[in-house]
Amino acid sequence: MALEARSALSVKRHFWMAVLFTAVALVLRCSTFGNPNLGVDEQFYLLVGQRMHDGALPYVDVWDRKPFGLFVLYWLFAFFPDPVLSYQLGATLFAAATAWVIWQLLRDCAELQGALLGGLAYLVLLGPFNGFGGQAPVFYNLFIATAAMLVWRERIAPLTNRGYSRIDVAMALCGLAIAIKPTAMFEGAFLGLWCAIGLWREGHRRAMIGPILRWMLLGAIPTLAIGAAYLTIGHGDEWWHAMVTSSLTKQVRPPEQLSFLSYALAMRIGPVVLLALWGLVAIRNERPLLVFLGGWLMAATVGLLVLLSFFAHYALPLLVPLSVAAGLAFARGGAGRIGFAALIAVYALWYDPTNFALSRQARTEMAQLSQLAQAHDRGRGMLVFDGPSWLYAITGERFLSPLVFPQHLNSEIERNVSHLETDHEVDRILAGRPGVVITALSPRNEPVNRYATERVWSYIAANCHRIGVITLHERGDEAAIGVFGDCH
Repeated sequence: MALEARSALSVKRHFWMAVLFTAVALVLRCSTFGNPNLGVDEQFYLLVGQRMHDGALPYVDVWDRKPFGLFVLYWLFAFFPDPVLSYQLGATLFAAATAWVIWQLLRDCAELQGALLGGLAYLVLLGPFNGFGGQAPVFYNLFIATAAMLVWRERIAPLTNRGYSRIDVAMALCGLAIAIKPTAMFEGAFLGLWCAIGLWREGHRRAMIGPILRWMLLGAIPTLAIGAAYLTIGHGDEWWHAMVTSSLTKQVRPPEQLSFLSYALAMRIGPVVLLALWGLVAIRNERPLLVFLGGWLMAATVGLLVLLSFFAHYALPLLVPLSVAAGLAFARGGAGRIGFAALIAVYALWYDPTNFALSRQARTEMAQLSQLAQAHDRGRGMLVFDGPSWLYAITGERFLSPLVFPQHLNSEIERNVSHLETDHEVDRILAGRPGVVITALSPRNEPVNRYATERVWSYIAANCHRIGVITLHERGDEAAIGVFGDCH
C-alpha cells in the first residue's frame, strides 16, 4: 500500500509540474499569439506548410534548405482554421514539455528546487533568444532533451535488455531531431558515443558492434526515408542539393558582420553561461555528470559554430544543457534562488512578455499590406522581394518562383545557393511582368545581391506606381515596406 501511495503521489506530482510549466509557458508567450509577423523564418515555414496542402512540394515548388520534418510540422499546424495561432500554441506546448523533461533530468541529480528552477529557466531564456515563436529548435529541443534524459538514466541503471530499448528510443528521437534540423546530429552523435563508451566500460566489447550500428541506423532512418521518397518520385537531385550541396556552397558572411554577430551573441548568452559554470563547479567531484553535461554542451556548441553565423536564435539548442547545468546552481539553497532572480532580471532587458500591442499592430499592418497588394496586382501576380513572405498566404497569390523566401533572392549570402541560378531567376520573374512588387525601401539584409536589387528597382521605376508604404514592426526592429503596384 505504501508503494502504491508513493506511486500515486509521483504521478500527481508529474501532472502538476506539467500544468505549472504549461501555465508559465503560456504566460510568457501569450502576448505573441496571433502575430503573423513574429519572425521571417517561421512565417515562411508556415507558408510552405500551407501550400503543401495545395500540392506544393518542398525543394521543388518552393525551395529552402530546412529538412522535410520541419515542414511536416508546419503542414500539421496548417490544418487548423487559424494556422498562425496554431503553430504558436504548438510551439508553446513543445517548450513546456521540454521544460518538464529538464525538470525530470535534474530530479536525478539535484535537489527539487534546482530541478524546478532549471525547467523554469529554460522557459525564461527562450524569449531573449528569439525563441518566443516557432523556430526549429523550439520543437526539436524536446527530442534531444528526452534523448539525453534516457541516456543519462542508463548511466544510473546499468545497461540491460530494457536499457538497450531505452537507448534505442533515444537514438530514434535524435533521428527525429535531425529531420527537423541537421545540426542536431552533433548532439545525437555525442549521446551515441556516450552509450558506446558505456558498453565498453561494462565489458560488452565483443557485442558492441550490433547495438552501435542499430543506434546509427535509428538516428538516420527519418532522413534516409525522406531521401528515398524524393528519389522515388524523381526529385532526388533537388533534395540532395537542398540538404547537402547548398550548405557547402553558401557564402560566409563578411568578417565585420561575423564579428558583430558573435559579440552580440556572447553578450546575450554570457549570463546564463556563468550560471551554468557555477553549476558545473558545484558538481566537480561528480565526474560522470560533469563529463556528461560538459560533452553535451560542447556538442551543442559545435552545432552552433558550424553555421558560421551567430544570430540569437542559433543559440537555442544550447539552452537545454545550459538550463540543466544552471539548475545545479539553482539547487544551492538561498544562493540558488538569488541566482535565478538575477537571471530573470538580466534577461528582462531583452524580452518583454507583456507587449500585447505589438501583435495587434502586426495584424493591422499585414492586413493593410495585403489589401494594397490585392487591389493593385492587375491579376498578374505579386513579387515579395524584401518583405513578409506570409503575404502570399493572406492574399492567396501564386508563387512566381520556387525562391519564395525573400532572402533567397535579395541576399548575396544566399546567391546561387539553391539549384536555381539566382540572377537568372530574378530576370525570369520580372519578364513575367508581376503586377505588384513588395519591397523594403531600404535593404533589411546585408550584404545585398546587387544585381537582383538593381533589376527589381529598375522594373519598379519603369513599370509601377508607388501605392503606399506600411511600416512593419517586429520585436526590436521596424522597416518601411513599399507597395508598388498597377505595374504595366
